[in-house]
Amino acid sequence: MMVFPYDETRLLAVLQIDHSRVAGLLAAHWGNAEFAAPTPYPSVVLAAQEHDNGWWDWEVKPTLNERGEPIDYITGGGLDRITHTAFDRNGIARVAAQDPYAALLVSLHLVGLNNQGWGLVPHMADRRTLPGVPEFMSEQETLRARLTDELRASPTYAAHCTDDRLWTNYRLIEIADQMAQFICNRYPFNSTARRNGPPNALPHVPVAPGRDETILTLDVQDETRAVVRPYPFDVDPLVVSFPARILPRRSYPSQDDFLHDYYRAERLAVTYTLHAA
Repeated sequence: MMVFPYDETRLLAVLQIDHSRVAGLLAAHWGNAEFAAPTPYPSVVLAAQEHDNGWWDWEVKPTLNERGEPIDYITGGGLDRITHTAFDRNGIARVAAQDPYAALLVSLHLVGLNNQGWGLVPHMADRRTLPGVPEFMSEQETLRARLTDELRASPTYAAHCTDDRLWTNYRLIEIADQMAQFICNRYPFNSTARRNGPPNALPHVPVAPGRDETILTLDVQDETRAVVRPYPFDVDPLVVSFPARILPRRSYPSQDDFLHDYYRAERLAVTYTLHAA
């Protein structure tokens, strides 16, 4: 969950699985005269949409940190990497049952959370030596090798399995994820309550074959709008909506006490718009 202040007495919680749907929407509308659309389109969009679906295993019945507070996805304080890799593994398996190419990209994404984004995000924690992580990474390396061999033997996917294409599609998933985090991490849009998460300037953004990567910036204008430069989407504006839950800002004596508030929490429908300059 993304957990951050709503007001003096309440918190806003956005589920990772709902944030993941926002990433899928961004990927679905990616592409215009300047930016190449995802290819293979269904697989890349599915990977973006489901890159965090493993969180369902925890968010269906979330736990509390050591202070009895709801757990934020960045600050953690109650989820170790063994727990993370368990639901990451389940999420990859669910995607693989639907689309092996999408599963390959989701595997790259989730392994990247442990190895500083394959070296592209040096400020991330290097988790490669934490309990459960080496086993997860080795297992995923084996899985990706198998999936890559199978996909390269497929007339449908072979052309999309070059190292360059896989890397481009992985980067698209990462940009959609980081943009979705930036969008879902604040309410209203111009709130500065959240002190961590992706910045508003995102590097290593794929543009099109033969073109250099670029830096994409989100310039928040007011409570509901942001300008995106350069603009990568096929509609202007792009309307982005997601659900959130309003929770009391307090510590809980037990998980059952928290779940009482969590399940019955008031839902808030958040809608923002992204615009070209």
